[in-house]
Amino acid sequence: MEQKKTKLASLALPEKEHRVMFEILIAGIALLASAVFPFLKYSYQGKVYGLSGISLLTGKTVCGGKIVLTTSIPMVLIIIAGIVLVISAVATVKAGQKKTMLSACITSVVSFIANLYLASSAVDTLSRAKNVHVGAGSIICMLCSIIVVIWTMYMLWKLKVASALDFMAIPGMLYFVVNNYIPMLGIVIAFKKVDYSVGIMKSPWAGLSNFKQLFSSTSGSFLNSDAFLITKNTLLYNIVFILLGTLMGIIVGICLADIFSKAWQKFFQTSILLPQLISYVIVAYIVYAMFSNDAGLVNHMLGEGNEINFYAAPKYWPFILIFIYVWKMVGYNAIIFLSSIVGIDRSIYEAARVDGAGKFKQIFYITLPMLKPTVITLVMLNVGRIMYSDFGLFYQVPMDSGALYSVTNTIDTYVYRCLMTLNNISTSSAACTYQAIVGFILVLVVNTIVRRKDKENALF
Repeated sequence: MEQKKTKLASLALPEKEHRVMFEILIAGIALLASAVFPFLKYSYQGKVYGLSGISLLTGKTVCGGKIVLTTSIPMVLIIIAGIVLVISAVATVKAGQKKTMLSACITSVVSFIANLYLASSAVDTLSRAKNVHVGAGSIICMLCSIIVVIWTMYMLWKLKVASALDFMAIPGMLYFVVNNYIPMLGIVIAFKKVDYSVGIMKSPWAGLSNFKQLFSSTSGSFLNSDAFLITKNTLLYNIVFILLGTLMGIIVGICLADIFSKAWQKFFQTSILLPQLISYVIVAYIVYAMFSNDAGLVNHMLGEGNEINFYAAPKYWPFILIFIYVWKMVGYNAIIFLSSIVGIDRSIYEAARVDGAGKFKQIFYITLPMLKPTVITLVMLNVGRIMYSDFGLFYQVPMDSGALYSVTNTIDTYVYRCLMTLNNISTSSAACTYQAIVGFILVLVVNTIVRRKDKENALF
């Protein structure tokens, strides 16, 4: 008998867990009960109608049969959130307060976002109706979700699962999610034939036809396709940019570090950094002043009869674009390497001078080895964007000259022209998806190579 009493006592809930279970259970029931009330209200032919959460869950024909509503995914998420809250409350004994609170907090955030999306898309859903607005069910769901999120966060802080610093990081995390991750849902555009009359989500699926269009050509050869041209230009330019940018940054950084006069050092730092601050619109007109047919400085120097039509001669532009990039970015790269050089212990250089090492030996045996982590980090960060190109450099500087597309057309300019000129959002999205996937694979490959050679300098 005593053993049975002991077991029953061990199964009894503490007072705090009792309260937690009860409050989460009430929140889950309230979230489920909100589906009975109208989530959306609208006017049609002088009468006011309401769409309950159940109608949005099962689907319904409204507006005299003119609109057929299918099952609403946000409503499904809201119902699932209510069920999860109820299950979390029941499982409080086994899972514990911490896991229950985390589950309730995440679930409430999901229901809040789903409800917000449902309310924002109401006008599009009921396009033929008038005065579309949210109903009592949506308000109850919204308030319930907000209260549970605030309450669970407070409890997580009380239980020491989350600290004040964690809550301070929430706004930044929310911005990161909204700005970087939610837009990733737009990847579906790459697999659809977008029809603006019905919207993106209701547009018919196109499978891989958008990618086939990107990788195909009139001659049937991949080497003549748009994908090959823009990939070749983007990769080759970025490889040269990384090599020359890093090399010139190191050279200029070392030179700046050896200037003993503080005044001259500040003067040169400011001077070489100025091109970085100049807009590509201004750079484009500077280049035009240099290479234009009529008033260009270069053509004036060549003399009459020897003029070169630079804006119709693709062979010159790889050198022009590389020079402009290095001129514009050398100051920024030099400042980064200068900050690393300044952090090197000066006693090492003094010991090297005592041993008879000259300036070049100090650079090759002290400075460059010490810059190795910085170089690897910057190269890997640049490799992460190797499939991206500077839009201003490749679009504005060549003045969008059609004769130069063979050497200036990169993935970013291709997406812009495809979207703005051809109004083909599906192919543009396919090019962006291709760009992201290849870039991701390249980052993994480079990081794997660095990790095998030098594990400490790998990004992950």
